[in-house]
Amino acid sequence: MYSMRELAAVVRELRDSEGLTQQALAAKARVSRSFIADVEAGKPTVEANRLFHVLQALGFEIALRGQESGEVRW
Repeated sequence: MYSMRELAAVVRELRDSEGLTQQALAAKARVSRSFIADVEAGKPTVEANRLFHVLQALGFEIALRGQESGEVRW
């Protein structure tokens, strides 16, 4: 992924596939509903720590992959 817009689309897709409302995901991730709305809108200034909580609540984690080498770092 290269932008918050791309991540926003993935978060929205994952939330929808789990059948969660923004409010339900917010409660599960212990963030506000407005934070979920900001993430799904692709707002580039969302707090990374809270974004990690949202991804974990959806059952995902972040890994880094080298663009050229393909090496994955946890």
